[in-house]
Amino acid sequence: MSSKGRSLGQREEKMKAIAKVEHQRIIFSKYKQEIFKKAAELSTQCGVDIAILLFSPQGNTLYSFGSPSVDSIITRFLGENRRLDALRRELRWLEKQVKAEKERGKALDVACKKWEDYINGLGWEELLQVIGKLEGLKRNAHAELQKKDAVAASASASCSSSMSGANYGPPAEEIDDEITDTYRSP
Repeated sequence: MSSKGRSLGQREEKMKAIAKVEHQRIIFSKYKQEIFKKAAELSTQCGVDIAILLFSPQGNTLYSFGSPSVDSIITRFLGENRRLDALRRELRWLEKQVKAEKERGKALDVACKKWEDYINGLGWEELLQVIGKLEGLKRNAHAELQKKDAVAASASASCSSSMSGANYGPPAEEIDDEITDTYRSP
């Protein structure tokens, strides 16, 4: 659309810095009042909390408007930033944990492959000995787990309900059945 059809008040003017300091002060004073008035209207009509901080063109005077107050909004803003910072720190920690778990998973894959190669090279009698040792290890691990559950349950009353019902894998009976079913001699 050309600017010929518009009146002087409707023409778009390119923004440029005002050269004269006195004109800057006049424009600043006028716009400052308009901005504060529009902010108050926005707050009243839409129910939003708003804060505006303006420094004078010389930078030596601070003007502010806030609804309900500048202090309350800045305090809330800083509180949100603190929460975001805490969440970012937690995210970085979790990312490190995930990386460490992936590395541990790779190491376990290598160990499992070595274990499979070892088991595949054993004879029948040797396999039965390994089964006996694994069953003993499983019993020891289960007993240690029960001790840790008891310690955790007694350590904190608030945590006792969540810790006592924690599921650390299948019950011992299911594991026993799996091992004996899998390795039962013909």
